[in-house]
Order: sequence, then C-alpha cells, then structure tokens
Amino acid sequence: MDYENNRMVDLDRIYKSVIKPLFKDEFENYELIRADEIAGSAIIDVDMYSLLMQADLVIADITTLNPNALYELGIRHALKPFSTIIMKEKTGKIPFDLDHSRFLLYKEIGEYLDEIEIKDIKESLGNFVKSSECSKIDSPFYTFLPGIKPPHLDVMTSKINTTSPLVKK
Repeated sequence: MDYENNRMVDLDRIYKSVIKPLFKDEFENYELIRADEIAGSAIIDVDMYSLLMQADLVIADITTLNPNALYELGIRHALKPFSTIIMKEKTGKIPFDLDHSRFLLYKEIGEYLDEIEIKDIKESLGNFVKSSECSKIDSPFYTFLPGIKPPHLDVMTSKINTTSPLVKK
C-alpha cells in the first residue's frame, strides 16, 4: 500500500516481469533470492541481516515508502559501501535522506505492464547492475564517513544455510 497516495501498488509485477527475467536472461551469474521467499523456522531478522551483509547486489524498490523496506535499505547502506540499487516509481516524493542518491525511476505501473514498459525498465535496470559491478560507493554512510571499514560476517558462524540474494555464482 502506498499510503502517501492511498493506492495499492503491486511490486510483484516488477519483480516477476522485470527483475526475474532480466537476471535469468542477462545476469545468470547471480542467484536471485527474495527475503520473503526464504523458508525456515528461524527468526527472519537473522536471515535478513545476514543476507543484506553478504549479498553482492541488493535491489530495493521503495515506491510505497514502506517503513520496513526503508529500514532494510538503511541497514544495507550501513553494511555495504556499494552495489545497492534503489528503484521507485516516478510518482511521489523521495525521502530527504535519500534524495541525493541515484534512483532507477520508472513510470507508474498501473494495472499492468506492457511490453514497452517492461523493456524500458529492464534496460535501465541492466545498466544499473552493470554500473554496480564497478564497486563505486553508493552508500551515503560510506560516502560521508570515508575510511570506515564494512563489517565482515564469518560464513562459518552465519546462522543461514543459503547463498546471498543476488550473489554471484
């Protein structure tokens, strides 16, 4: 739910029509994992934080300005200096603390995505992915506090038994 504009937004449409096919067809060296698709009985926060730290790439769609998604984006920015892509529909505001960041902006998706819209968003996202592989700092935390070293998680002590979202194979 986009509470700012009081409308329902189906972000699964972007995931299923754009993100999944793009990574299947063009970036097969990544394994695509969504936090809500992880099965298990452990506390979800443990898996989420571990995945946010270990992932080679994270894509965050903040169209609805969901507080949980924004919090997780902040965690990612604190854990990893680069390889975070922020997506959002062009409508609505960008939060002040993120308005200096690069965004993949796409037009409002409405009831469905047509082939032209899918192609345009895929092309833009593909360019963002290629750019993110250059390891340029995109985290405000690491931009404004240079010299800070990212934390390291010893995989052997990690509580999850899965690879990271969008981790290179």
